[in-house]
Amino acid sequence: MTAKDLRDRINSICTHVLFDYNGKECGVDPFDEKRFDMWCGDKLMEAHSIDEVMKTPFFEGKALEDIIDQLKNVEL
Repeated sequence: MTAKDLRDRINSICTHVLFDYNGKECGVDPFDEKRFDMWCGDKLMEAHSIDEVMKTPFFEGKALEDIIDQLKNVEL
């Protein structure tokens, strides 16, 4: 999976994307083009664009686009 694959899947606004990162359950739930709920363990964040989802260092201080190859148990 590439960063573009994951970005396109989240941006399709079909369903949430679940994955494990650094031993924590994480995910992104797209509600519409301007609202995405993100979580990692017990941390929560609301993003307002797909760029914010991919580029914000939210997942243990890292951006989703930078940790693609470290994600485990990805459910698309």
